[in-house]
Amino acid sequence: MPRYPQNNLAACMLPWTEDFELDVPVFERHIQSTLDDGYKCLYLMGTAGEGYALNGDRFRQVVEVFAGLAVRDGIDPQIGVIGTSMEQSLERIQLACDLGIRMFQISLPSWGTLDEAETMLFFQTVCGRFPDCRFLHYNLPRAGRIIRGREYHRIAEAVPNLVATKNSSTDYARTADLLTHSPELQHFLLEGNFAMGCTLSECSLLCSFDALFPKTTWQFFEAGKNKDLEELFRITQLFHDACQTLLSVCQREMIDGAYDKTFLWLTDPSFSNRLLPPYLGLSEEESVAVREVYDEHFASIP
Repeated sequence: MPRYPQNNLAACMLPWTEDFELDVPVFERHIQSTLDDGYKCLYLMGTAGEGYALNGDRFRQVVEVFAGLAVRDGIDPQIGVIGTSMEQSLERIQLACDLGIRMFQISLPSWGTLDEAETMLFFQTVCGRFPDCRFLHYNLPRAGRIIRGREYHRIAEAVPNLVATKNSSTDYARTADLLTHSPELQHFLLEGNFAMGCTLSECSLLCSFDALFPKTTWQFFEAGKNKDLEELFRITQLFHDACQTLLSVCQREMIDGAYDKTFLWLTDPSFSNRLLPPYLGLSEEESVAVREVYDEHFASIP
């Protein structure tokens, strides 16, 4: 059995005012809405939540607001920790620990690609420093290397509080490798590969359409738990078509948060989809065009 229960993991976004301060009332309402939608497993500050961009004071402010609402019985909040050094990651984990967080999403330092021995040292040091906490590894290409199933298995044997991974790839072979060779870890997969993962073994959903289609996202997760393949692949196709159609007006590649925040903004216009500089999200014209597509084709999907 995996070390972490099968779950539906939702990201919370960070709303910025026009002068790029945290919009605390909107942020608090967003967190509470995510909890009200039934999410017990929610996180802050992966790439979509701009965890790469925050200085120390802003990181503390964000975690304090989040912990104030999410640290409670029955909820398992996560904090994403992105740093160019292991020392920076350790400092941020300690800060969040002091505020009651016990689940962390960690990424490998990206300034220089770690080799296999350095990767093991990173996990043993970071996770070993906090034995009463649990850790999910965000397995993303920006770190310079992707960890495969057998290496995860070796790390898991040495690091008992590494409990899960997060994978954004839609590559079937890579997903099969993870589920086959590191089954002790709970693997969170995006909508594009969740259905395929469910044909192999238990896996979890890293949802990106929860704000846009909240009820459909839960139907998708439940179909995965129940191995209802017809429903799983029907909703997979719906999500794919919605994403392609909504973003067809955007002719450039943007950082993750530009898309996630726009999905949230479509259902809650008070939540700004602006990004912290130097990253640029959708322009005002692009946002208007996306809203027109949403209102015409997708607003009726629950």
